[in-house]
Amino acid sequence: MNKVWQLKENLTKLAILDATFQVFGSESHQYQLKPCLSNKDIQVFESTYNITLPSEYRNFLLEVGNGGAGPGYGLYKLAGIESEDVTPEKPYRDNYEILSKPFLLTEAWNDLDLIVNNDAYLDNEFIQGTLTITNYGCGIYAMLVITGEQSGNIWIDDRTNDNGIYPATLSFCRSFHDAEPDDFHLNSDEEQPLSFYDWYEDWLNRSLEIIRNS
Repeated sequence: MNKVWQLKENLTKLAILDATFQVFGSESHQYQLKPCLSNKDIQVFESTYNITLPSEYRNFLLEVGNGGAGPGYGLYKLAGIESEDVTPEKPYRDNYEILSKPFLLTEAWNDLDLIVNNDAYLDNEFIQGTLTITNYGCGIYAMLVITGEQSGNIWIDDRTNDNGIYPATLSFCRSFHDAEPDDFHLNSDEEQPLSFYDWYEDWLNRSLEIIRNS
């Protein structure tokens, strides 16, 4: 079965079953997706920032939607495309030039010594090469890695809570897609980070299970 078709089918099922928005964050997006982007839109964006979007995310933008229904409070849209021209002089966020730089991490990171200088702990160097795609609440964000060996995988920026940056593994998803974020305890450094589709599909499957068992 085509992955995109399966995602769409499960999202439709979830929207029908969860009409009262019981799934965490669903009241924000209400299972709606923003219009898809064209191949030209994406090519302009990639050319502007000298990057190549990971294939799964690129296909999602083309065939499913440019943001909307998804984990946390929903997927951010790839902004600066639909309502305005994207140019190097007018990026859609001030620090977007960091996107093309290499993502430096290969395992969970949390250097608490840097908290003495909060600017150092929150330095964009640690999230360069990533695109922030959703907000889980409580200052926790999911990022799609764009560059390097982790390209296409989902990582979590949890520095607001002094928990550092770590891959979105099955253990992470088991807590964040089944329960409230406060219930999460990081204990899975050895697990592999999930790709964009695997991460999104995990949210869909667990959300469906929650609603069917409620």
